[in-house]
Amino acid sequence: MDIQKSLLTSIYNTLTTDTTLKTAMGGTVRLFHTWATPDAEFPYLVNRIDMGNVADYSPQRKCTYYLDIWSDSSNADETLTIRNQILALIDNLDSSTSETTEFFMWIQTDSFIPESEQNIWHYAMQFNLTWLRDEQIGVVYKR
Repeated sequence: MDIQKSLLTSIYNTLTTDTTLKTAMGGTVRLFHTWATPDAEFPYLVNRIDMGNVADYSPQRKCTYYLDIWSDSSNADETLTIRNQILALIDNLDSSTSETTEFFMWIQTDSFIPESEQNIWHYAMQFNLTWLRDEQIGVVYKR
């Protein structure tokens, strides 16, 4: 499996199986890659990874994980409840996948994004994501 797909799948599973997040999102965590489907039911999440530059000297790869919350509500409460649970789940996450023995995530920045539609709330979150290139550990020491 591709490392990006592996990381996204792991994060997807963490977010979509959490009962507290499911409750905050009306029973189902709708998480889309890059862009939501047309007329997606609110609230929903959209994510993506910027894989960043490969550092030749290090077996660690640094990336940026983006997660956007979209809500249709009379106030920001739903969005903030979802945000808080997402932070509880993936801020300072230390995990692994079939493609890496370790990856780490921590919040970099987050904020509301103004939208022109009444009662549409858009909240953008950005996380640092570092993963270990296991196959490079022995190779890097030779450089």
